[in-house]
Amino acid sequence: MKKPLPLLSILLMVACSHGPSAEQAATTVANRTVEEVVITTGEPMATADLTIGGMSCSMMCAGMIKGALAKVPGVSEAVVDYKDGDELGHAKVTYDPAKVDDAQLVGAVRALADGQYTVPAIAITKQVKQAPTSGVKTGGKDDGPTASLLPEVRMPNLVAMLMALVRI
Repeated sequence: MKKPLPLLSILLMVACSHGPSAEQAATTVANRTVEEVVITTGEPMATADLTIGGMSCSMMCAGMIKGALAKVPGVSEAVVDYKDGDELGHAKVTYDPAKVDDAQLVGAVRALADGQYTVPAIAITKQVKQAPTSGVKTGGKDDGPTASLLPEVRMPNLVAMLMALVRI
């Protein structure tokens, strides 16, 4: 009768030891998206929108996550949004990609409260510096260079025209 207990404890230890390492779990994110935005002036920054699971309150949990993210070197701003009753919260972080990467942000969140918080998704927007080009207008979407060949046309003030018609 005493044999099943030691056997079960050995099976439990073996089964638990084959999971991902703490380092792998800290940097693996199920859904990671990256978008690049071209800028012509200023220093390139990046923003990350981390989806955070495991939060239960906006006061304690959000404050602890915000504090941990703000302490990461290279982070300039961290805002945590959680509404009671929601399964997932969001942390919006602005950071310098030359000093910190998104894996460090995920690791900082997952290291809190004995791994209570998860990061199932992260959306990153990176600014990429590019020299300005004359006559070419680039937008957020990369549809290729476009240029306007039409001269600027001044549009009449419709309100002034209507007021002039009313006075007649």
